Amino acid sequence: MWDVLIDAIIDGAKIFPFIFLIYVLMEIIEHAKGKENIERILSGPFAPAVAGVLGAVPECGFSVMCSKLYDKGLIKIGTLIAAFISISDEGVIILLTDGAKVSDVILLIVIKIVYAVIAGTTINALLSKKDKVHVCPETDDCIECGAHHEKGLDKYFLHPLKHAVIILAYVVVINFALGAAIYLIGEDNITEFMNKSSGVQPLITSFVGLIPNCGSSIILAKAYTTEILGFSGLIAGLAANAGIGALILLRSKNTFKKAFLIIGLMYLLGAILGYAVMGVAAIIG
Repeated sequence: MWDVLIDAIIDGAKIFPFIFLIYVLMEIIEHAKGKENIERILSGPFAPAVAGVLGAVPECGFSVMCSKLYDKGLIKIGTLIAAFISISDEGVIILLTDGAKVSDVILLIVIKIVYAVIAGTTINALLSKKDKVHVCPETDDCIECGAHHEKGLDKYFLHPLKHAVIILAYVVVINFALGAAIYLIGEDNITEFMNKSSGVQPLITSFVGLIPNCGSSIILAKAYTTEILGFSGLIAGLAANAGIGALILLRSKNTFKKAFLIIGLMYLLGAILGYAVMGVAAIIG
């Protein structure tokens, strides 16, 4: 169990720089002169494509960054979904180091990016009237807590650092709880269950992928490299996986209710992609 705690702390340490940087970024946006231009970029038609491509980079901090941007109304839900779909957390790294074919990994990444962009763009278009981006209020108050800071050091370092530490503590505690649950259930038991349910693997792996802990993507990747999972099950699980980003949505009172909708969409979209890939593979032969 000590290993679980250490892993939770290490995972938190990995994303801490990203958490800190996103708070600095929000302060910069808050006080930017060209707020209208920033709003056009963040809410533009190419925002899901940018999020989808950047999300494919194997770094767990990006999901946290996007969740905070969405929490503060800086990006639309479709853009967030695009980032979440393309994110594979630790999965890609495990696949490459565990002997998966490079061609399979490249195919996985390409499919996820294309699917992410299509899904994100479609969702933004459908919700264009309801889902608006608001870059910043007219005041110079912090968009996180309303505090007002004049000095540069306080505004761009100490204040973002304070918020980042609070988020870090939250992530470590929740990650430890989830890691402990996986530890108690047993990774072998989870993979064995997936192995016995090959026909419904996308439904099961999408659910596993929803677990906001890097352990879920590692389980999925290892199950694939040991031939327990097929490619359709792998891609369904990793498409539904949003890293620790879902935890940030659940923590905020602004996004708590919407978080369940987003998590449900992630599960549905992951399962649909898995079955689509399964169908194409059956046709090809």
